[in-house]
Amino acid sequence: MTDVSCDDSTRMAHILTDAMGAERQGSGLRDPETLVEIWVTQRNGDLIIVQNYTNGTSCTVAMGEHWEGEIPGPA
Repeated sequence: MTDVSCDDSTRMAHILTDAMGAERQGSGLRDPETLVEIWVTQRNGDLIIVQNYTNGTSCTVAMGEHWEGEIPGPA
């Protein structure tokens, strides 16, 4: 997968989960029409940042390695 790749949002989610073995670790709004998600593969800690748009398209915008999740501290 290249650094920037776009596809239908449903198809993108299937590729990430089924073909790559990734799980969504979190998400947040970038703006009213864009949701950003972090996906991580459990086997090697690769990470994929995906932007989802309201038109039903999703794009990978960055990829990396060695994801280290953080456990939130007490409130």
